[in-house]
Amino acid sequence: MEEMMDVCECQSEDAYNDALNQSMEEADRALFSEKAQLSNAACNRGDYQTAITLYTGALKLDPNNYIIYSNRSAAFMKCKNFENALTDAERVSTLNTNWYKGYYRQGMALAALERYGDALGAFALGLAQDSKNEQLLETFINAALKSPLQDTFTPTYRQLKLMNLDKSAFVIVSVVGQELLGAGYHSSSVTVLEAALKIDTCSAKLRGSVYSALSSSHWGAGNYDRANFYMQQDLDIAKQLGDINGECRAYANLGAAYYSQGNYKESLTHHHHQLALSMKAKNQSIAASALGSLGHVYTSIGDYENALSSHKKCVVLTKQMKDPSMEAHEIGNVGTLYLAMGDFENSIECHKRHLEMAKALESYSEIARAHSNLGSAFHYKRNFDMAIANHEQVLKISKTMNDYGMEARAYAGLGHAARCKGQLGRATFFHEQQLKIALKMKDKSMEGRSCSNLGIVSQLQEQYEKALRLHRAHLAIATELADRAGQGRSHGNIGNAYSALGKYDQAVKHHKMELQISREVNDKQSEGYTHGNLAVAYQALASFELALQHYKAHLQIAEDLNDKPSVAKALYNTANYFSSRGDFQEACPYYERFIVLADELADKEELAKGHHNLGYAFYCLGNFKKAAIHYSKDLTLSVDLKDKVTTARAYCNLGLAHRMLGKQTEAVECQKRFLQLSKQLKNMSAQFRALGNLGDIFIAKKDPASICYYEQQLKLAKGLQDNNLIAHAYNSLGSAHRILKVYDKALGLHTQELMKRQDMNDFRGECRAHCCLGAVHMLIGNYSNAAKCYEEMLMQASQIPDEMLKAQACGNLAITRLNQELYEDALTYFRHQLSTLDGCHGNQAGYDKGRSYGNMGDCYLAMGQLNEGLQCHEAYRVTAQKLNSLPDQIRAYKGLGTAHKQSGNHQQAIVCYEKLLFLAHDLGSPKTICMAYSELGALHSVLGNYEQAVTHQKHRLTIADHMHDESQQSDAANALGYLHQQLREFDAALSYHNMELEIAEKCEDLALAARAFANLGTTHELLGLYNEAISYQEERLRIGGQLNDPMCRTKAYTSLGHLLHQIENYTQSITYLQQGLQLAEQNSFIEQEANIRYRLGQSLWARNRLDDSQKQLYQSLSIMEQLFYSNTCTESTPMFHTLYDCYQTLQRVLVTIGDTNAALSIAERQHTLQMNHTPSDKHQPHPHGDVTTGSHGNSPPVSCDDILATVRHHKANVVYYSVADGFLHCWLITPQKGITLFHESNLRDLE
Repeated sequence: MEEMMDVCECQSEDAYNDALNQSMEEADRALFSEKAQLSNAACNRGDYQTAITLYTGALKLDPNNYIIYSNRSAAFMKCKNFENALTDAERVSTLNTNWYKGYYRQGMALAALERYGDALGAFALGLAQDSKNEQLLETFINAALKSPLQDTFTPTYRQLKLMNLDKSAFVIVSVVGQELLGAGYHSSSVTVLEAALKIDTCSAKLRGSVYSALSSSHWGAGNYDRANFYMQQDLDIAKQLGDINGECRAYANLGAAYYSQGNYKESLTHHHHQLALSMKAKNQSIAASALGSLGHVYTSIGDYENALSSHKKCVVLTKQMKDPSMEAHEIGNVGTLYLAMGDFENSIECHKRHLEMAKALESYSEIARAHSNLGSAFHYKRNFDMAIANHEQVLKISKTMNDYGMEARAYAGLGHAARCKGQLGRATFFHEQQLKIALKMKDKSMEGRSCSNLGIVSQLQEQYEKALRLHRAHLAIATELADRAGQGRSHGNIGNAYSALGKYDQAVKHHKMELQISREVNDKQSEGYTHGNLAVAYQALASFELALQHYKAHLQIAEDLNDKPSVAKALYNTANYFSSRGDFQEACPYYERFIVLADELADKEELAKGHHNLGYAFYCLGNFKKAAIHYSKDLTLSVDLKDKVTTARAYCNLGLAHRMLGKQTEAVECQKRFLQLSKQLKNMSAQFRALGNLGDIFIAKKDPASICYYEQQLKLAKGLQDNNLIAHAYNSLGSAHRILKVYDKALGLHTQELMKRQDMNDFRGECRAHCCLGAVHMLIGNYSNAAKCYEEMLMQASQIPDEMLKAQACGNLAITRLNQELYEDALTYFRHQLSTLDGCHGNQAGYDKGRSYGNMGDCYLAMGQLNEGLQCHEAYRVTAQKLNSLPDQIRAYKGLGTAHKQSGNHQQAIVCYEKLLFLAHDLGSPKTICMAYSELGALHSVLGNYEQAVTHQKHRLTIADHMHDESQQSDAANALGYLHQQLREFDAALSYHNMELEIAEKCEDLALAARAFANLGTTHELLGLYNEAISYQEERLRIGGQLNDPMCRTKAYTSLGHLLHQIENYTQSITYLQQGLQLAEQNSFIEQEANIRYRLGQSLWARNRLDDSQKQLYQSLSIMEQLFYSNTCTESTPMFHTLYDCYQTLQRVLVTIGDTNAALSIAERQHTLQMNHTPSDKHQPHPHGDVTTGSHGNSPPVSCDDILATVRHHKANVVYYSVADGFLHCWLITPQKGITLFHESNLRDLE
């Protein structure tokens, strides 16, 4: 073969004239011809520079003469001015696209410039114009043989010569085009192969191979639409020829192309065609390839069941084909699918088997792939150290093989693992290395993925603008590559970045684009995740209905795909949505399903997270028993995972649950563990919280030790110079002093809290501080100041505005008015609170609404409006039941029980407290259970069901013992002692009252000791052991003096006076009773005053001081009647019996002094009370207002004259009798003479 040469050909004058501009003037035409002749002559003698000058002059006369350009190009070539030669050659082809020589000139210039691919393209275009030009074909062949293709093209050309195909322009051009494709010269191969198609050939099969090659060339050049076009042409040719293998190839190419573009629906269709044809042709190799491709597509759309089935079938075929390399590869794919389905164990087993086979085959690429897959599997299990170890193996192999693509994938895996370990600097480094390789390889797809990874890391570093730039770069690349799936992912990442910036409207816009694309490419998994992202954005925009729709859509898609990890994620997100809205009842079933799935997936971290959140939901619902169960499981898992952060959190939460369950010892132990771990982790905010939790446990027992913990909190906050924590510490200290009744300090601390919140411009914090100050003022009875605090809170909440705080302020103001007995004002505020809550959303508003109904019910009960009170408490119960809040249901039933008690419906009250008891057991709250047993015991006692009452109080005592609650133990022992007194079981009564005394002495509680001494005194009195009884009551009096407790002293004086009366020491009895009376009058102890005057009247009567006696008895009677008719005293209270005794004693005194007329009046007053003993029959306001025996309308007979008038009115003789203190008193009354006869008889004598 001769060396390729370019000669300066001199075109004939006729040729010039053919190209000449016909509109040229005659003189110019002559000049042009002269210059052309001279230039040719210069060329012929080798004076190329002169020729160039002359050609340039000619072109001035005729600028569009392509022949002159062609000749000048040749002259430039001779002068080695290749760039100008190329420029002139390109001008030739522009002026005359059909002239082969322009392309020939281009080829020569390009070859000289060593642009071999482009040179071959130019020669091919020339052959497309003149395929019979042997010289041009020879030049084309020589160019190929001298190009970088020579190693592969030379042997191919020899084969073509042997086959006599070396003179076929079509064959030579198409072969060179495919060689260029193989060498990666995509643009040049496109030019050469498209030129081949312009050369005639009678072989459709050959044209089909060109179409196939062209599709690959266009794909490599990024011309995806043209690539798809030629693939379809290839498929049509194969169908025409009945070439099944060709059809399979075309379907495979189309499937791969659509897959790369993210059009998974079309990809599936074409690969299914490929599989069907291969099965028809019984071609196992093509069938295996089709199954593998289908597996990848199914994986991409999240259809893991079909993906796993495809890859498993592929493994079977590769075994039958005895292709261990492909078998190992497919086993790796199966492992990847198991991992996606959450089956970690099977995944690891497959990847290890893949690794073993790859090592046996000594296939470094498959070894690397196996390590890469193992890295992904360990990454999934959050074993990031093992993930890194495997990716480092991949990196090592890639560098040994100089495989840049593999190296980039290794860096990507290392970046992901580092990111998940929180090593964001290292993650950035690895992804930057990935990007460098992508740029070096000019791999746009890899470049896009690198930008995406770097964007995600930047977002985690809170470099949001940088993240957006990187994700937009990814979007631009994906758009350029027509990669719809990539575009969708980039839109999703941009949306996430905008969410992180708080620009949720922008986030929604991009997530909607992501959703549209995922549906377009039939990527169901991506569609599901996008629904999740949209849900988050809509939730942040307070579009809660839309958010919930998208959360549920994500869950539905994940369930349809049977993608367990995705189902778990969707369940968790949906549960968190409900939890964040305060709808914990709705959240619980989702958390429970999440826990079951996390357990199936053997994911301990997710399982711990699920138990933590479910525990929190139950805690917020007041179900502390269930909360403790789940917090305990969270703790066990966190310890197993050796995660100190989550272990600390679990101890904290479990401690809180134990505190609510009354398990104080366990609560303290948990919080101390929390504090210890927080110190190890150097987490100051956690230490602050732990100290607060410990303080809360001790203050719940009113233990001053709590102050120490809160002061440590304050010290820590000041050390951190954190104003928010300082304010919080002041709040805790203020609340603790309030509970400990150190009100001055409480006010000072809450004032400091308020000032700190004001310095911070924390308006909500200010509201809470005003609320706390109001609570202290309320406790000290300073209701005016309390109201001012709450009014300030209301004004501040209105300015923010915060409807929930406004409602809270209204509720507080209502309770203040209730305590001031301004009931109508209280009701007005309660109604305002309810109307404000109507405009609020979320469960908290529901809880507050229910509690407002409960408080309103208490207000109505205080007003004596029992029906309205019942209705309000019933509304509270319905609300609490709807919200499934156990604590609120308990409070509602307590309110209903109280209302029924006040209305005298004790049986219905028992029903309410029995329901309360059931709920308390469900809640797991020992304190509430104790309260229920206490109320039930008291109600059964009122009804005289003493045995049943004893049973309830014993249950109460048992629970109090378990709780180590000395206050409850003491109260239960007190109640049991009283009940055994009623049952005349005095030994048991003494035992319980002694227990009560022991507890009081152990606690050093003088008030409880005084009560115990009183009860012991009463029991000894009932046993007739008066001296012992007096000793106990004297102890009671002594303690009352120590405590400076006037009520305690008053009652002690009363009891001592009564006991001394019993042993007939009337003088000392009168002295004690007079001292008690003085205290009662000074302190307005009305009931005590009435009781003492009755006792004093008895003792004075015994001392025969009858006038003084009747005076005291009359005064006692007057007080007790007023209390009875005002509903303060009922037939179920001890005073009611004292009232009857007083009537009878006063009758005896009056008869003794001979005032039988006055005795008759007292007897009638007693009869009137008996006729009106039920609360519903009482008449107000005056105790003698409406007696049916009255003679004038309904006026009661309060004097002897009234009685005589009644007898005269009826005109009949009357015998009136009364039994008083064992004596029968009889009066004969006539209409004319009045009382004509009185007689008394001692009924004991009659016996």
